[in-house]
Amino acid sequence: MKRQAYLLNTLLAAVLGCALLIAVLVRTFAPIIIIPRLDIPNMALLSLVCLLADHYLAPGARRCYICIPALSALTFGLLPWAACFVGLAQAAKLAVVGGAVFTAVTWLFSSILERISSGPDRKAAPLVSAFGLYLAFQGFAGLFL
Repeated sequence: MKRQAYLLNTLLAAVLGCALLIAVLVRTFAPIIIIPRLDIPNMALLSLVCLLADHYLAPGARRCYICIPALSALTFGLLPWAACFVGLAQAAKLAVVGGAVFTAVTWLFSSILERISSGPDRKAAPLVSAFGLYLAFQGFAGLFL
């Protein structure tokens, strides 16, 4: 399990693909329902879901920190464009912002878990850390929006 360097990016593609598939189905069969935008808090939420799944599926797996920004930018840029949610110019913006958000969330989550995940409460530490980071990114987005 220690050699799964690209599992995190694979999980990101799977989670984002499932979210976009659900959005396409909702837009097709229930067009009156408002679909949430892919903004900074929602990108952070998708990233934290991937990080939690990665933490529980492959504990202690090494990550390629050079590949994380590039592959996450490709994922956040290409999948919404392929699902026909955004145009090419908006896909480029999503790629830049998504790559930055995913890299920041990955770095923050990993550094928090290195310091907090010890003792008898180490099973709940990732969930509490993810919830705190999600609230922090909501506040961060509230400063700019």
